[in-house]
Amino acid sequence: FFRRFFVHNYCPLAFVADSGANLTPDKLPSKATQELYRLCDRLLAQTVEALRPSLVIGVGAFAEQQAKRVIGEGKGVRFGRIPHPSPASPLANRGWEPLVDAALSDMGVAI
Repeated sequence: FFRRFFVHNYCPLAFVADSGANLTPDKLPSKATQELYRLCDRLLAQTVEALRPSLVIGVGAFAEQQAKRVIGEGKGVRFGRIPHPSPASPLANRGWEPLVDAALSDMGVAI
């Protein structure tokens, strides 16, 4: 897999609530995410510039949206999305692997 693909996490940090629950960046106060997103945007842009991929696949809608916003459409990069495997995702709870296989196939990606 890693001979042909590179996995980049837009926000490679973990935020945890007092209860121990995972806090995704969209659940953080906007004041806190402004600087966080600026740094994450810069890292994503640098990664794409260095690797020059032909296809960027977001794991979930948020990741796809951030990639399109940061990289910009029409720059020779195609964008796609696979479902996020989070237990909070209704799709992930109904057989995530076949959904991912179908999404990748629709994008012309053979693993």
